[in-house]
Amino acid sequence: MMNAKKLRISCGLAVFCAAAALVGQNAPALADKVSLVLEKFPAASSQERDQFASELVALGPAGIREACARLAPTGTEDDSLVRYALDAVGVYVARLNAESERLMFVKEALRAIEKTGDTDVKTFLIGELQLAGKGEVVKPLAKYLGDPALGASAARALVAVRTSEAETVLSKALNSARPDTAGFLIQALGALRVASAAKAILPYTSSPNPRLREAALDALAEIGDPSAYPVFATMPIVATPAERAKASSRYLLFARRLWEGGRKDAAEKICRDFVAGATLEGESQVRSAALSLLADIQGANILGDLMEAAQSRDASFRRAALNLAARISSGGSTAQWVELVKTARGGALADIIAMLGRRGDKSALAAVRDKIGSDDKDERLAAVTAGVQLGGADVFDEVWPLIQTEDEDQVRTVKQAFLMLPGTRVIPKAAELMSAAAPAARAALIEILAEHRAGEYAALVIAQARSENDSVRKAALRALEVLARAEDVSALIDLLLAAPPGPEILLIQNALTAAANRIADPERRADAILTAAGLAAGTKRADLIRPLAKVGGAGALPFVVGEMKNADPQIQSAALFTLANWKDASALDELFRVARAAADRKTRYLAVQGISRLAVDQAFGDDKKLVLLKDALAVAVEANEKGLAIGALAGIRTAEALKTAAPYLDDPATRAKAAQTVARTAQPAPGFPGLSDFDTAVLLKKALPFIDNEYDRAEAERYANGLLLKAGFIPLFNDKSLRGWKGLVADPTKRAKMSPDALRNAQRAADESMRAHWKVREGMLAFDGKGESLCTAKDYADFEMFVDWKIEPKGDSGIYLRGSPQVQIWDETQSPDGSGGLYNNKINPSKPLVRADRPVGEWNTFYIKMSGDRVTVLLNGVPVTDNIVMENYWERDKPIYPSGQIELQAH
Repeated sequence: MMNAKKLRISCGLAVFCAAAALVGQNAPALADKVSLVLEKFPAASSQERDQFASELVALGPAGIREACARLAPTGTEDDSLVRYALDAVGVYVARLNAESERLMFVKEALRAIEKTGDTDVKTFLIGELQLAGKGEVVKPLAKYLGDPALGASAARALVAVRTSEAETVLSKALNSARPDTAGFLIQALGALRVASAAKAILPYTSSPNPRLREAALDALAEIGDPSAYPVFATMPIVATPAERAKASSRYLLFARRLWEGGRKDAAEKICRDFVAGATLEGESQVRSAALSLLADIQGANILGDLMEAAQSRDASFRRAALNLAARISSGGSTAQWVELVKTARGGALADIIAMLGRRGDKSALAAVRDKIGSDDKDERLAAVTAGVQLGGADVFDEVWPLIQTEDEDQVRTVKQAFLMLPGTRVIPKAAELMSAAAPAARAALIEILAEHRAGEYAALVIAQARSENDSVRKAALRALEVLARAEDVSALIDLLLAAPPGPEILLIQNALTAAANRIADPERRADAILTAAGLAAGTKRADLIRPLAKVGGAGALPFVVGEMKNADPQIQSAALFTLANWKDASALDELFRVARAAADRKTRYLAVQGISRLAVDQAFGDDKKLVLLKDALAVAVEANEKGLAIGALAGIRTAEALKTAAPYLDDPATRAKAAQTVARTAQPAPGFPGLSDFDTAVLLKKALPFIDNEYDRAEAERYANGLLLKAGFIPLFNDKSLRGWKGLVADPTKRAKMSPDALRNAQRAADESMRAHWKVREGMLAFDGKGESLCTAKDYADFEMFVDWKIEPKGDSGIYLRGSPQVQIWDETQSPDGSGGLYNNKINPSKPLVRADRPVGEWNTFYIKMSGDRVTVLLNGVPVTDNIVMENYWERDKPIYPSGQIELQAH
């Protein structure tokens, strides 16, 4: 056993039996240092990734070597954390000004490639060289180019290097390649555009192997060597649309590469052939792509081709041409498009007009203006938009009459055009047209007034709110929330009193609230509403009470409180709802009074809801907020009422708020809400760094099983584990594999008597058995009930440890400390005393102080502290074993061993 050494452990343990999750020790060895870094992956951001990678790089060549040594063949062990880490390092060392770190990483990766005999591990490491390698990897990787299993990875890495030496190596390999290696070599040469390789690649275009044939065609298209022209010029006439599209795309890429290589005429001919010939159904995209490349080649000289394409019956092709035309602003081009406007017809003309608007050249305005009055709807609507884009307010007089129609498309287009114009022109005209406009136009004009916040026309809109037309009336009611002024309060009250029951009542109430809040004196804002409510009865009285919640005022509050005693239940309910939604803290005293005196659940719930909302919404200090929420919890009776206040605690984000929520984790009725609050209160948020002490980590661990959302639970666990790491804990279990664990060999006394060879052989057999019965399932250690205990690979002396566990019905297990039994785990139906006791004690207490187990099948959390021979255990945050001496089960006449392995009992 190792010498006694202080350390802290945090374990995440799960299953039919158990498992552990975090562990740490002073002055860790290199392997432990590497483990500490690996446990931080995967990173949550690129910044974290680089930070963690820098920590691994800081361990030097030996650290990288240790990490590489932990790579495992696929299917044998989960080494995902190592792969995350090495990927991160590959990215990190490739940054600028990090040449020494890059060379160090590359050297160790090459060393590991040579050392391992596993193809999967070699492939992964070659991939890392693709990230970080330069010229120094060309020669070492060249020997793998003839290997069908490794060649593709090596070729990709050489492509990333992009040196003439890499091109030479790849070309040479192709000359002697077998069919099963030629494909990736051809792809690599194509990616590098190695022109000298075209001759060697050409024969593969007639290969009977379709993959080789496709690879060759792709590579030749990318290279763009003229020698490949005959291959691309003979596209099969009888082919599926998908095959034709692929061949066309490849041919156009070949044309682009020809142009880039100085062969403009050849490239242009290919593009023109496509524009003229790709006219089958579904080929618009290919034809458009050819025209786009032709535009790149010809520049401003493309105009004639675009004008011809702009008159095509193929709408998709036509619009693609006009999108290209919108970007060409050479002198005289607008005049030519204007001339085309005179002869073009139908959809083509509408599209040309729209393009002229997008181009923004005002010399086209006259031609566009002339089409605003067109009999053709598409031309007319395109001209409206383009006219406003080019002429602004100058075309207003020609555009506004067009809104006077029942055509909803036209109304929508003119409305959007109006919204592009200055309000000084649009607002008066919208008001002028309102009364005589058709319903669709009237609704649009109301929306225009609302967009411009033209409150001076609120009375006009209020009149429209009485319209019998649904669309007009609803548009007016929605607009009034932004248009209604202080002087419109009485009119809105009249509107509310006259309105039939239904969803439109809420729209009127919103408008009334907005108008009342525009009264300068806060204490006068509710006057008119209170007067009207005092005269109204039944439903209308209730309708007038509800807006008072958002209006407030010293006079309004006692009125609402008084209405809670009204004989009409409907009015009582409205008053209670209004008080619960009151806008400011003036309602708090009444809400507390109502909550304390409530005779029914609904009343108390609404009161507590109001208190909880006001406590966090108002500009109180954190201390005041906390006092209010504690008082709310004191008056709450039902779990859902307590949940309101518990949830509100998350808005305070202090250690005291966290402690206030914590006890509610113990109540099954409130624990879900409390868990959410603990997680939100503890974790960072914008402007808040998060709570970062050890007690916070403990509470988060306690809350985790009750956070329903998987993502939220994972984030909370990550944060809690981060706090534990800062506090000196390190992981025992990485959630991925059995690394750091071993099988059980006998008991401590028998192990001590074994020779080194005997112990080594026994350990090998125990490890094989362990792997058969202990598995990692969904981030948990799971035991199948057969075999022996699972043991830490290291021994521990004094420690603190977190262990999460769950069991099946009649489960019986435990955790051995320093190799000795045990902190007990079992189904409470098997033992009413519960878990967490030192079961094998004979002299000192063996039973837990209280039963704190959660039901079978739910997660439990142990916090175990061992100092000397004394043990403290908290189960789900509750002390169950308090500083009790743990006896030596194996040698009763001796004290517990000073150090030993931690074991998860096989029971």
